[in-house]
Amino acid sequence: MPTVSELCACLDALFPPSLSEPWDHDGLAVDPCPAQEITAVVVALDVTGPAVAFAAQTGAQCIVTHHPLLFEPPESLRADDSVGSRILALVRAGIAAVSCHTRLDSVSGGVNDSLASVLGLRDAVPFLPFGRIGTLYAPMTAKAFRAHMEDVLGAPAVVYGSRPVERVAVISGSGKDYVRDAVLAGADTLLTGEANHSAILDAGEYGINLAVSTHYATEAVVLPALAEGLRGGFPALRVEIFREDDRFCGV
Repeated sequence: MPTVSELCACLDALFPPSLSEPWDHDGLAVDPCPAQEITAVVVALDVTGPAVAFAAQTGAQCIVTHHPLLFEPPESLRADDSVGSRILALVRAGIAAVSCHTRLDSVSGGVNDSLASVLGLRDAVPFLPFGRIGTLYAPMTAKAFRAHMEDVLGAPAVVYGSRPVERVAVISGSGKDYVRDAVLAGADTLLTGEANHSAILDAGEYGINLAVSTHYATEAVVLPALAEGLRGGFPALRVEIFREDDRFCGV
């Protein structure tokens, strides 16, 4: 069975760090037992308290996530701090934490390919370094597309705009700054997980639909692919997928 460093090497081969954005801080964040063999891994979107508890309950020695636990170095480790409490919980349980962030957004078969796939987009191709753009099998009204999003993503959705939906650009997570790029790529709709007032305004001015679900729902679609990658690298490894409750997807 692999050690944490061997598991990280497998992830690096599957999802090259060279694809990461310069500001990203993914990779190995916590490793309380470097020499131990990993027999079970939990795959999750984030290192949350419930994810750590699930890993401990299932006997996992490592959590592999999309989002890094540490976006910047902590100034202290305190049990009354959100990040500090999770780091301390990992250390107490002997659980390592590893992440593949923006490289998993960009890589073939990663987050945005998974998102395009569940939406049923045909011939999806790269859009910017990380997004994808493809075509629905049949055009939909904006209202029908919203219902389709909710059905396949399992989370509330809204569509700003009323154009028929056919050519869709997808940027998982926070793609609110790329409305103009979607227009220039030929999309009639940009789907993402977060939007603000300025993005909604821009979409209206450019005449494009802005379809918004949740950050979690547009990225959790990659968890099965991430789990399969680990199983392919280590066939004897037990890999469990942890999904969050309604606090990220809404009710």
